[in-house]
Amino acid sequence: MSRIPSFKFVKTPRGWKVEKPASLSVSGRRERNYFKTREKAIEFSAKLKEDLQAHGANASTIRPALAEEATRAADILKPYGISLLDAAKRIAGMEKDKAASMDVEAALAQFLLEKEDRSDSQRRAYEQLKLAMELEFPGRQLSTITPAELVAHVIANTRTDTTFNSRASLIKTFWRWCARLPRNWCDLKTVEVLEKRKTRKGAIGVLTAGQCRTLLETAEKHYPECVPAFAISLFTGMRNTELERLEPEDITPDGITLSADSTKTNRRRFIEMPAPLAAWLRAYPVDETVLPANWFRKEKAVRRKAGWRVWCNLFDPPGAPEDSPDWPDNGLRHTHASVMVALGKPLDSLTFEFGHSGGAAVLKSHYVGVMAKAEAIKIWSIGPNGTVVSVIEEVPSPFSDLAKAAKAKPNTSETEKA
Repeated sequence: MSRIPSFKFVKTPRGWKVEKPASLSVSGRRERNYFKTREKAIEFSAKLKEDLQAHGANASTIRPALAEEATRAADILKPYGISLLDAAKRIAGMEKDKAASMDVEAALAQFLLEKEDRSDSQRRAYEQLKLAMELEFPGRQLSTITPAELVAHVIANTRTDTTFNSRASLIKTFWRWCARLPRNWCDLKTVEVLEKRKTRKGAIGVLTAGQCRTLLETAEKHYPECVPAFAISLFTGMRNTELERLEPEDITPDGITLSADSTKTNRRRFIEMPAPLAAWLRAYPVDETVLPANWFRKEKAVRRKAGWRVWCNLFDPPGAPEDSPDWPDNGLRHTHASVMVALGKPLDSLTFEFGHSGGAAVLKSHYVGVMAKAEAIKIWSIGPNGTVVSVIEEVPSPFSDLAKAAKAKPNTSETEKA
């Protein structure tokens, strides 16, 4: 039976000394404690005796199995310079943080309630984040998600630097909200690893005639209520936000009117009705709304079924095959502009219909020479139900007026001969 320490206090040149045996010290080594006064030494000695009475009995009757586990644990921690007690304190702290944290599903639900006043596009982005994170971290507490797991999640759900930055920004916004008081559900340092990537502006991405036809035929076959919106996007180049605000009464046989409060530049705009779009709207008339119910999920489903790499939770799994091509940013709008430029539509007219505030410079720098005229003709001739629309003459050449003037002007040499 081990001897019970007495915690004697002795006067030394350094002060009153009280020794704590190795069996009771945190470091596992004998500790010498010095005090300036005898009273302080007595007080400390009394406290050690109280601690021994409170915990000493358990220590003196420790089970052999527990003693063996403690020894093995100490051996595991030894290379890292961590004592068994330090390790226990760290684990206890982690468990305490976990208990004070919030699970992913509940945190995201509260976050979305707080962001209800955001724009439609912003709320949809947050909803997509919610679906993806609930799928990735089901039942997890925020405090248990590591930086490495967040990086892996963003990489798995994005392919380009631009989309990586977008998803990382959403997660950072959500994480900061969760880390603020009074919530304090997670550590803000966790998302510091999501550093912004440098992006390079390359050439715009456009669809080929075959891809455009496949897209529209897919909508006709699987989601016919979505056909008018896809056709309007392709044959007018309308922005997504403008399409969302478009009302049935804005569409007439003559064209489409965009009110000032629905455009990016806050200016009223009129787009003459293109012949191919007129054919599509005759075959698929706009109903009570331009965009059907559940449009944003169906729109992704159409692109996914048409062969593009698009994340859509109407599929299982929602992620597309890795070998699928990426959908180009503003694909339909850029395709329309490239078609119009290739077919010779005057840039001034196209600038107005596109709502560019900087003049024709953007169209010249981005769209001139992107598409061959033959390819543009194929796209502009795509009709509903597999038909072909003969409408090329509706797109005037920028040189047509000059040609007419030349024909009308008499030949000077021939006049003189006469």
